[in-house]
Amino acid sequence: MNDRVNFRLLGPLRAGVRGQQIDLGGDRARLVLAALLLEPDRPVPVERLVDGVWPDGPPGSARTQVAIVVSGLRRAFCRAGGDRQVIETVRPGYRVSGEAVTIDALDAERHIAAARRDAAAGRLTSAAGRFRAALALWDGPVLAGLGGPLVEAGAVRWGELRLAAIEEAVQVELALGRHREVVGQLLGPVGEHPYRERLRALLMLALARAGRQSEALDVYHEGRRRLDEELGLEPGRELRDLHAAILRDDPSTHPGAPAVTSVHPGMPGPQPCAVARDRALRWRRTAGPERPLRCC
Repeated sequence: MNDRVNFRLLGPLRAGVRGQQIDLGGDRARLVLAALLLEPDRPVPVERLVDGVWPDGPPGSARTQVAIVVSGLRRAFCRAGGDRQVIETVRPGYRVSGEAVTIDALDAERHIAAARRDAAAGRLTSAAGRFRAALALWDGPVLAGLGGPLVEAGAVRWGELRLAAIEEAVQVELALGRHREVVGQLLGPVGEHPYRERLRALLMLALARAGRQSEALDVYHEGRRRLDEELGLEPGRELRDLHAAILRDDPSTHPGAPAVTSVHPGMPGPQPCAVARDRALRWRRTAGPERPLRCC
């Protein structure tokens, strides 16, 4: 019997059967496969695949070349012992069945959904483990090494899911009193996404609860400086309120503070899209070329 093909797209695109890597060919084949894997169980029209491979304008033989690429991928799966029909021909193009293969992104999505259910039910230890299992599946930027508008647009969903999962996982870990452990986990994401205010707030809270209040304040001032100099913005209410709580030595910033589902009592729960970059973009759309981009 043929074994399932295992696809990995949370990092460089890879495929394998029984632990053996499959040669996926060149960038053209990888782009077509990536476009199909980003929309499992959904037919992807040939025209969209053509646009993804040749964003600057396709040759006249583009549809034929896509068909050749798909045929080559099927042969590669078959040679490796997988199912030749991993890629199905369906109108108006092709489809990868999520039930016929394993895809790390779908596995991560299932782990995160289960973690959220556990957290909502108060099973925090189980939720923390499931979040860790999900985040361990990422091995770098989604589809690292591949470019183009089709891949980049599809990768946004999975990148946003990872950031939301990091934030929610840290909130669970903080509720379990693991403030010292999460400091190291947050340094990288905050550095990669300096305008994402919830990540910065979580790092501040973890540092404060670890007895490192001065470092927590430094994290706030660094974020404020970058927002001002690079985006012309002030920190949002969440960061300002947490900064004030640390300054007044609020009990919520102490070790052993009651478990909460938000980063600061009275603040709303996870809002992964409510970040300073979004606010900056809204300012840019409403401000004229002569207006400075500053909050009132």
